[in-house]
Amino acid sequence: MIASPNVSQSQCAPSLLGTWRLVSFEARDSKGQLQYPLGQDVSGLLVYDAAGNMSAHVMRKERPLFAANDPECGTDTEVRAAFEGHASYFGTYAIDLARQTVTHHVRGASYPNWIGSDQLRHFKFDGSRLLLSTAPLASGGQSLEYVALWERIS
Repeated sequence: MIASPNVSQSQCAPSLLGTWRLVSFEARDSKGQLQYPLGQDVSGLLVYDAAGNMSAHVMRKERPLFAANDPECGTDTEVRAAFEGHASYFGTYAIDLARQTVTHHVRGASYPNWIGSDQLRHFKFDGSRLLLSTAPLASGGQSLEYVALWERIS
């Protein structure tokens, strides 16, 4: 396992380093049925830096605005829709090239239960695109494998 992203890689090998724009975010259940947890129109940003830090953000593009122009005055319904339409976390990361995995060591997250956890992602490159997928995770009473497709922007 590569403990730090600073370990030199082959000049020809793709790298996680950089900034990535979310192209799609999907989930498959145990029967292989495709779902779109945040809808089909999503937005997001993923950043890996050379110092070993990472940050990931995914969200539904069309989230309802709060009636009040004050984030502290959202109704329960508005706050719930905002939370359910957005997920983000940040921390550090470690790459295992042999297994084609990256482990995100979560320091902060919109979902508090992830704070202090390790989130394993399988990765695969396709030109300027990066596919990250999870092992099955519990969500809404079912087991889902999440797949995020990212496109390099820097």
